[in-house]
Amino acid sequence: MWGRPTAIGYLRRDVSGVSQVWDETQIRSVAKRLGYELAKIVVFGAQTDDPIPQLLNTIERVDADAVVTPALAHLGDELDQVVRVCDVITVNPENTYARWALSADLWPAPGSDEGA
Repeated sequence: MWGRPTAIGYLRRDVSGVSQVWDETQIRSVAKRLGYELAKIVVFGAQTDDPIPQLLNTIERVDADAVVTPALAHLGDELDQVVRVCDVITVNPENTYARWALSADLWPAPGSDEGA
């Protein structure tokens, strides 16, 4: 029998500010409601050097299917980099950025001569 998919939470302390505890609660709630097993919540601050490569290492280490984050602001301009390896789910607004949608661009359109 297959287990539930794995997710990690991710937030930036400097982006959450005084809402960090609430953001962590929201991450847990959304992950549970969507059927994910939340392996951990990764918290970085403004002083963290290269947070996205560290996040990507954590995704690989726990074999995460998704990252749940309070908002896109926590990822900065690095959404594409994370979506290449797993789904990204934002709490507010609740949205899923699916890696399969990104890879769909790699497949030739039906009826085209590409790949033939």
